[in-house]
Amino acid sequence: MDHAIEAAELTRMYGPSAGVDHIDLVVGAGECFGFLGPNGAGKTTFIRLALGLVRPTGGRVSVMGHDVASDRMGALAAVGYLPGELGLWASLTGARTLDALARLHPRPPVLREELCATLELDPSALRRRVREYSRGMKQKLGLVAALQHDPPLAILDEPTGGLDPVIQSRLLDWLAARSRAGRTIFFSSHVLAEVEELCDRVAMVRGGRLLFAGPLSDLRRARTRSVEVQFSEPVDPARYAGPGVGDAEVRGAVHRFALAGDPAGVLGALSRLPVDDVTIAPASLEDAFRDLYRDADGRPA
Repeated sequence: MDHAIEAAELTRMYGPSAGVDHIDLVVGAGECFGFLGPNGAGKTTFIRLALGLVRPTGGRVSVMGHDVASDRMGALAAVGYLPGELGLWASLTGARTLDALARLHPRPPVLREELCATLELDPSALRRRVREYSRGMKQKLGLVAALQHDPPLAILDEPTGGLDPVIQSRLLDWLAARSRAGRTIFFSSHVLAEVEELCDRVAMVRGGRLLFAGPLSDLRRARTRSVEVQFSEPVDPARYAGPGVGDAEVRGAVHRFALAGDPAGVLGALSRLPVDDVTIAPASLEDAFRDLYRDADGRPA
């Protein structure tokens, strides 16, 4: 199977407003895919459409080769899902919660013990009632419930919320390992650092519209980066000026400027000049996120 999720012209209207607006998106089988956007951008609405929890106003979506509109149960049989707003039975123990949710899925919970160990959800905690759990413990329980079946596709909506940094790191490592084993991870988040650490490709949404979808490397390459060059003698900035090179700030032999897009041109020009040292700051996902979300006037959106 080539595609874990495939959406075409997917649209969901809420009155005059669009929760999801004509999104075309393909998530390949076996990849870690980051789905980024601020609160209200349409991330959760897209996930609910992919799970058949709400019906589209237009377009279609298929999951693991099954059209969600006509074969929802076939699609969900291959999915593990963690919602952004997790609801659990307060009166049940953690263990009984996992057992009850396991019975609702056709796949056996083969990874439960491994996940509980990874997330430090020990037997004594599982014997306690959920009403006694902290937010972090509830999140751990939800993660185990979503992933214990070793689903071919894991759809995780803000999965690290409430987890301490050590457990967050363990979870990301565990998810990366499952992806290497051929499982698909669809990871919705507004935490840029963890998406950058985990994901192969990303999509960014705003106002229900898709702004970008592609490899992280393409996203970084298109972003503005800071460059600092140390020359061994005075140099006129016009000698390396070109497409994507911003106005230089010159302090003695040190030149600083912004660089947008492919650095090959400016590097070629600098190679013919008396350069002692050059530093190009790596383009981060946070920079890309900030640039994409600017409005037409250049103000942060």
